[in-house]
Amino acid sequence: MQNPRKTTANASKAVVPVLLACSFAASFSESMMSISLPKLADEFSLTLSVANWVVVGYLVVAATSVTLAAFLLKRFGLRVVFFLGGGALALGSGLAMLAPSFPALFACRLLQAVCTGLFFPTVTGVIMIVIPKESLGVHLAMNSGIIALGLAISPVASGFMLTYFGWRAMFFVPFVLAAALLVAGFFLLHDVEPRKQVSADFASAALSLFGLGSLVYGLSEITHDLAPAACALGAAAVILTLFVHRQLASKAPLLNLRPFGHPRFTIGLLLVMVGMMISFSLSVLLPLYFEGALGHTAFFAGLLLLAPVLANAICALAGGRLFDRRGAWPLLPLGFALSLAGLAGVCFFGETMQTGLVVAFCAVAYAGLGFATTPAKTTALDQLPPELYSHGAAINSTFVQIGSAIGPSLFVGVLSSDVLRGTAAGLSRADAYAAGFSHTLAIAIGIAAVGLVAAILFAYALRRKA
Repeated sequence: MQNPRKTTANASKAVVPVLLACSFAASFSESMMSISLPKLADEFSLTLSVANWVVVGYLVVAATSVTLAAFLLKRFGLRVVFFLGGGALALGSGLAMLAPSFPALFACRLLQAVCTGLFFPTVTGVIMIVIPKESLGVHLAMNSGIIALGLAISPVASGFMLTYFGWRAMFFVPFVLAAALLVAGFFLLHDVEPRKQVSADFASAALSLFGLGSLVYGLSEITHDLAPAACALGAAAVILTLFVHRQLASKAPLLNLRPFGHPRFTIGLLLVMVGMMISFSLSVLLPLYFEGALGHTAFFAGLLLLAPVLANAICALAGGRLFDRRGAWPLLPLGFALSLAGLAGVCFFGETMQTGLVVAFCAVAYAGLGFATTPAKTTALDQLPPELYSHGAAINSTFVQIGSAIGPSLFVGVLSSDVLRGTAAGLSRADAYAAGFSHTLAIAIGIAAVGLVAAILFAYALRRKA
């Protein structure tokens, strides 16, 4: 069998565009439902926290799929992983357009999530294989930019389809994307490395799936029904403890936890998780506010999200360059401080329903997160010895999805219970949404404040070490 590394230069010309399209499709699918929660809640007579499972359930499955991506790539090769991910997106999207009930729609979203969980780590890994070192940074930056583009376009495109054609039509776009990918990949993609006879610990995958599912369920329902939520959180603690024990005892763990033996990696990863919790929570909470409190259509709510998400993408790229020049200090603290200031502005003007100021301060918060999250990730990985770098990257990819699931499950649960209490007390629907939004943002501000203190201590310690 010919060594694929010898044909890297020619192969990359055809492979890389398809890989970048995979990243776009995965990010589009991941964020497409945040704009639809008020409509789904009304359509199926659900609370917002239940409707939100089309978002958080997706992220839980994506996090579990991330841990299996490396095994599948080594054992079956790029083409098989590609067709699994693209096929899951096509099938999930196609069936969602026909879903007769919310449980059926939820199942379709879980199927779609396999695409994101497989594509994100696989695209990064394959780019690192086929691209020469001298241009690797450019291609990885292009991949990050494509992901950000998907996150920015998705609420607008999905909001347009939802507003003018209904919620089923939202799935037409990812279905077409998946179909086009499958055709292009059939002709252009090939395996980039020889396959290896490796094994995967599917018991660990099941533990992570049920453990994370119990965790986000408990967080989403803790303000609605305390007893079931407490039971779910207790079950999550037990299941995740078993997961950790299994990884530490295994010679070939699904997720190698040795990087957590480096405290500064752990702190950096926690900062990444805080950033992702806030960022993804805003992408879910803001459409709820724009549609529920201000009465805008889903399409207009998506347009209002466009500028803040693009600000995040631009500042993420700028933050990477500043980090290369200046290091973590003072970039990390300044990023979290900017995010905290933006969140405070959104919270203050949200209750008074001043749309322009809410969007402006939201852009400030997103910009701060852009400056902070990417440097926090790079700093965390820099704390590891070379032999643990790949394991640290896998942990980061997994915990990014976990942080993205935990934030919306907690915050939407709080907002949902506030709306129910407010309307029961006689508030109008719009006022109940506005009050609940501000209350939820106050919790996010507290989390961001903790992140700021940790960022100051972490970056200052690294500066003293240097």
